Amino acid sequence: MKALIAALLLVPALAAAEQPRDFAYGIPLQTSGQDALQQLELPRAVYEGVVHPDLSDLRVFNGAGEVVAHAFRPRVITTKEKPGPVAATLFPIRSDESTGVEGVELHLERRGDRTVVDLRTRQGRPARDAKLVGYLADARALDKPIRAVVLELPAAADQIFARVTIEASDDLRQWSPLASGAPVVRLASGGERLEQLRIEVSPRRAKYLRVSWPGRSGSLELAGLAVEPGESAVAAPRQWKQLAGVAAKDKPGEYEFDLGGQFPVDRLRIGLPQQNTVASVQLLVRSKPADPWRHVTTATAYRLIRDGDELTSADIEIGALPDRYWLARVDQRGGGIGGGPLALSAGWVPHRLVFASRGQGPFQLAYGSRDAKSTAFPIATLVPGYRDEEEAQPRIVIGAAHTAAEPQRLGGEAVTRERVDWKRWTLWGSLVLGVVVLGWMALRLGRQMSRPA
Repeated sequence: MKALIAALLLVPALAAAEQPRDFAYGIPLQTSGQDALQQLELPRAVYEGVVHPDLSDLRVFNGAGEVVAHAFRPRVITTKEKPGPVAATLFPIRSDESTGVEGVELHLERRGDRTVVDLRTRQGRPARDAKLVGYLADARALDKPIRAVVLELPAAADQIFARVTIEASDDLRQWSPLASGAPVVRLASGGERLEQLRIEVSPRRAKYLRVSWPGRSGSLELAGLAVEPGESAVAAPRQWKQLAGVAAKDKPGEYEFDLGGQFPVDRLRIGLPQQNTVASVQLLVRSKPADPWRHVTTATAYRLIRDGDELTSADIEIGALPDRYWLARVDQRGGGIGGGPLALSAGWVPHRLVFASRGQGPFQLAYGSRDAKSTAFPIATLVPGYRDEEEAQPRIVIGAAHTAAEPQRLGGEAVTRERVDWKRWTLWGSLVLGVVVLGWMALRLGRQMSRPA
């Protein structure tokens, strides 16, 4: 009985510290310099070997086989791009009319490699030698919305204070205001210069700009003009994996794909086997072969020839999905995709791993374990001074690490398979045995008490 009670009260011992052989695979790492923190972009092999889609079975070991702290930076799906200013060709506008630029008709012609501007008054007279009332700027070189206009004054111009009006047009006939009464300043005093030559406007696409100064008695000479595009969202670079579909048996138009890993896929490309093909494709996913298919999206894929150029459908944007198996169902109306297999390309933005280079190298990235639990820190905990990706100002420099060799076999696939949890079954067996013994004791005690004295 004492032995039984001791077994029931036995507390499992603490698990031993993790070692590289507890994981299926490892990749040697090369760190840069002596930086305390190192950053690594996860290679494709990691996604092909991890067991858990949240990367909880991933560790970094130092040369002594000790686990070091790590964290994941937020995945940046899109980045902001701010292009530089683009110079625009200036054409002076002259007129004797009191209406200023409104009294001048503008005509732009392309003659060979030159652009010729024909300026005439409402009466049809040339306005070449009249008073300068404004400028026409050719902004066709910029194919993005204009966010600001930067004026350039002659180097000799000094003590300038004026207010200008900036208008936009696509046909030189209809003009819409972008800025009205915007100050243009260049003042010098005591060796110091004050300038205000940049004018912000509401973002808008425009082929032509017109600059004028209504009500100003004199003329405002300009030496140049540049237009600044606004910030634009640019898709982050992605890694891609192309797969050939396997036609499903007895199911026309269905093709199955195995990514061979748990990639955080958020972009898809459908490759059609024949030109001049348009098809409606339904995409489904599942994590394991025994799981039911889940619908993701339905998209139209095309591959068309026009004027000798091939036009293909755009990438399909989806939320990041780590599922390994994909299914494409092609609508068979109109003949489907014809002969040939369907192709699928999956794109993803790799995770960025930050780890502390504690101890001596070489460091090793280990991954692939059924029993491992997540040990990742929040990025703000591991990186001092970290706020977010756009305003990150860490107090220390993060070095750039990279893989130094191909993946190596550590514990092998055996540590990735489901194993019998003997500790749990032993505990349950002990509990069941204890209940049986307690029941037997209660039954025996009841029989003794039921006997006559």
